Amino acid sequence: MNTNNVKIQWLTKSSSMIDFLDGKTNNQIRGGRLYEIEAINVLKSKYEVNINKAYIKRSNIIKYILKNHKKKIEADICVLDPYVLALGKFDLRKKNIAIIHHIDEVIFKKNIVSKFFYKNLIKNLRKMDAVVVVSEVWKSFLQKKRIKNIHVIYNAFNVEKYNFSSNQISEFKTKYSLDLDKPLVYLGPLTNGKGVAEVFKVIDKEKFQIIATSKTLKHANINTLYFSDVEFPLFLASCDVVLCMSSVPEGWNRIAHESLLVKTPVIGSGSGGMGELLLKSGQIVLSNLSNLNSQVEICIKNNSYYGNLGWKYVSQWDVAYFDNQWKKLIDQLY
Repeated sequence: MNTNNVKIQWLTKSSSMIDFLDGKTNNQIRGGRLYEIEAINVLKSKYEVNINKAYIKRSNIIKYILKNHKKKIEADICVLDPYVLALGKFDLRKKNIAIIHHIDEVIFKKNIVSKFFYKNLIKNLRKMDAVVVVSEVWKSFLQKKRIKNIHVIYNAFNVEKYNFSSNQISEFKTKYSLDLDKPLVYLGPLTNGKGVAEVFKVIDKEKFQIIATSKTLKHANINTLYFSDVEFPLFLASCDVVLCMSSVPEGWNRIAHESLLVKTPVIGSGSGGMGELLLKSGQIVLSNLSNLNSQVEICIKNNSYYGNLGWKYVSQWDVAYFDNQWKKLIDQLY
């Protein structure tokens, strides 16, 4: 088959990706969904790619399970999200690719339904023609589950968009009335599992200027701001240190990756795939928050060292790399 004529469909229950691609939402999309949108965009230059709207979940779980989604597939290759995969809503006559960003076994073991979902997810992963993960950590995890055909395709960014001048950073700090005399420490997004509340309890609030981010959530004591997709990298460049103290298993951690692209040092818990990112980029992995303030000071004192070391590692994952890896995978299936 001429691979240029290959039809690819994303099978996902989420409408957020369609809304984002159609420009119908102002909400930021980060993490796994953004990774998949970027994969769609690079593949569109060579193949016919779309999101199968029949798979979008618009009814309750019972109706969704009973609905015959398979007859709506019009593709040679299907890319499945974990929800669709666990429910077995794929056609083995097609080539199937699963994307696994991370797996939280603690959540999957909470109740009978979750255990059943997880059992099916692992069973069906073994039927895939290819499984894409975003770090070697998750490749190793799945290999232990007897899953094969695993491909690591790292998160990637347009590296050129992360180059800011000192004037741009100064203007940004002035715009948001940031203290120019205190080191700026980013606590992370104000959401469950990211460790913001735990870090806030121990960080030196007199010595450091601390900020969390959220569009909708606020904290009584933490200064919380919201930045557009355009401004967020500039915010990271304005920080002296970025903290990624997640307690949940991370697929990779795009915020840590973006921080290193602007040469801002990162201190993180190293959960999940983030551990690979931080260790290979020469950053600080911190398991004990009692040492947090001293480690932040070390990063500030050695800002250029950690920043340059991190940039050297993550700058290899650019758009050209991402484009090549995804198209190579599709061509290999034929």
